Amino acid sequence: MTSSEETKNSYKKKINTTKRDIMMDIKTFKNNLKNHTPFITKFADIPFDTTHNNQLMPGVAEPSYDKFFTRMVEQPVLLNQSTIVPMTSIMHDLDMLDVDVELETQRDATTQQSTSLTNVETSPDRERKQLLAVPLQAKTLITDNFLKENIEKEGFMSTYMNMLADNMGPAFEKFGLYAVKGSTTVEGEGSGYKMADGILQQLKNISNDSSSNAGYSKLIYSNKVTEGLINAAQTYIDQDGDIVGANFVLPPEMYGRFVSEISIDRETQFGDAVFVDGNITKVLGIPVVQDNILRKVRNGFNKDKFTKAGALSNSGSQVDNLQYGFLGKASNLVFGMLRDFEVKNQWSIDVLGTKVAMLCSGDAKVLYDQDTIALPFTLNKSA
Repeated sequence: MTSSEETKNSYKKKINTTKRDIMMDIKTFKNNLKNHTPFITKFADIPFDTTHNNQLMPGVAEPSYDKFFTRMVEQPVLLNQSTIVPMTSIMHDLDMLDVDVELETQRDATTQQSTSLTNVETSPDRERKQLLAVPLQAKTLITDNFLKENIEKEGFMSTYMNMLADNMGPAFEKFGLYAVKGSTTVEGEGSGYKMADGILQQLKNISNDSSSNAGYSKLIYSNKVTEGLINAAQTYIDQDGDIVGANFVLPPEMYGRFVSEISIDRETQFGDAVFVDGNITKVLGIPVVQDNILRKVRNGFNKDKFTKAGALSNSGSQVDNLQYGFLGKASNLVFGMLRDFEVKNQWSIDVLGTKVAMLCSGDAKVLYDQDTIALPFTLNKSA
């Protein structure tokens, strides 16, 4: 007998012995059950096979959830409360009309006789600003292979299309806030930001106008938010901002530090209330809301120059970690829409998948200069 045959016979003998032992174990197991004899059964409780890349052991339940977890889309608060103007052409005029009436007497102060119609004429003030719609786009690709392999299968297309549609509003708010015409595109950000002057750039231009005190409040530091908001409210009032319908719209970090400052003052009933529920509804009678989109600063607005007194100035020192809140009449920010948000898709043989395009066209404007003010906020602390 050759060594090879001896090896085979040895393996067969081991296999037969193993089979016999298993059958005996099964027979013993059955007899124990039948005769109610106590026994111990051992199970392997190791879910992963460490010798095979930590794969699940046979018999261990595989994941069965067949839906992607998706995070709730943040609402564009500033956009939602603004004035939305449907545009019918690429250019749309915003004509503003104002009048300041001064009353003249109808009676002579000396003779008390009635007088004729006054020669003093009341004239309306007219101003025009213009929306210029910027066509904007984004694209994504879903391959056929991915549709077959992902946990939702064909249903993924519906999930993803809904997500894209929900994110168009936040994307357009960011464009309307942070765009600067002619700016250099920041890596990882869209090129749309360089096609127009958004809300912040308009307010910066207003602030730089020597004939105006409007536009920007003083810089607000993270350890002096309460003081900064009170000063900003005073600045807004001093520039003749309309208090009726005005509110604060703050990024969460700014709001959180404001709540923290107030709640630390436990000596007052208000401080106790804020400490318990973390909710501040008004400052000096002006409502306060949060906008999560405002934490996502774009197009280089995360840094700017300010004087030691906190005024925006090209001759000041650079401050980083900036975010922006806003104070003003909600309807004073205008978002024009020539093309409403659209999501289109088409299968392409070139990529063996579906191309998805997100499209819109619009612009944003500050209507009355004095009725909106930017609140520059730095996560840095004051010295």
